[in-house]
Amino acid sequence: MASETLKQKIHDTLKSGSFPDPDYFVDVFDDDDKEHIRILVISRKFDIYEYKRSEREDRVWEDIVQVLSEDELEHISRIVAINPEEIKIYT
Repeated sequence: MASETLKQKIHDTLKSGSFPDPDYFVDVFDDDDKEHIRILVISRKFDIYEYKRSEREDRVWEDIVQVLSEDELEHISRIVAINPEEIKIYT
C-alpha cells in the first residue's frame, strides 16, 4: 500500500496550490497494485474547449514536482484531471 503520508502530502500540496477552491475535488488513492498512487482532480479550471488532456495533467504535475522527491514521484502512476462538465457527458 502506498504511504498514507505521501498521499496526504500530495493532497495538501494540490489543495494549497492550484486547486484551493472548496468546489475543486482532489482525491489521491492507491492504484490497483497498491504500490502506486492515482490522482483525480475535478476542477472548472480545466476548460474542455481550451485545454487538452495532457495540458490538464501538466497543471497538476506543476504543483507536485515542486514538493516531492524523485523517489516519491515514482509512486504516481496516473493523473486524471477533468472538468465537471465531462462527467455529465459520460454519465
